[in-house]
Amino acid sequence: MRNQDDDEAVRREAELVQAVQGGDTRAFEPLVDMHLDYLRAFIALKLPVAHLVNEIAHETFVFAYRNIHRFTAGTSFRAWLRAIAANLVRAELQRYAREQANQFTYARHRLLEQELGRSDAEDAVEMDFLRDCVEELPPPMKELLTLKYREELPTEEIAGRLQRTQTWVWQVLFRLRQQLRQCVEGKLAGGQP
Repeated sequence: MRNQDDDEAVRREAELVQAVQGGDTRAFEPLVDMHLDYLRAFIALKLPVAHLVNEIAHETFVFAYRNIHRFTAGTSFRAWLRAIAANLVRAELQRYAREQANQFTYARHRLLEQELGRSDAEDAVEMDFLRDCVEELPPPMKELLTLKYREELPTEEIAGRLQRTQTWVWQVLFRLRQQLRQCVEGKLAGGQP
């Protein structure tokens, strides 16, 4: 149920939007102040990476300012900002997925180049160590690796199956790869960590 304060806030917001649309650039600052905390929280829930939260919030307000003529004063400015931010978050996730795919392809290519100079015996030892390192992982991490590398599922599907975000899947896979590399390198160096 809306109260008088809500009605006053909506009226004030509409006045500010109309002022910006009329050319008063200073009227945009109070709009930013009114919605910044909410917008940052919304973005942080979708993309929990601190520097990206600030960056996308900034981009959202820049886009809103440049396109204020498209906004209908009297409708929800917050909902409009949220829609802009959601689109920017989606674009960032897609960019990140492309970057990860490119890095994976490059890493695979480099690995193949290195493998051409190695013996089968060296490969067998390294694979044995890798299996040992994977066995030392907790079951949920083994499941994540199985979904990614045995079943070759896309990150989006893995996130759905595990009821996690795509960002969580990317971050955990990155950490697991580092952990497994360190484990294998430690075993190859002579110690059995």
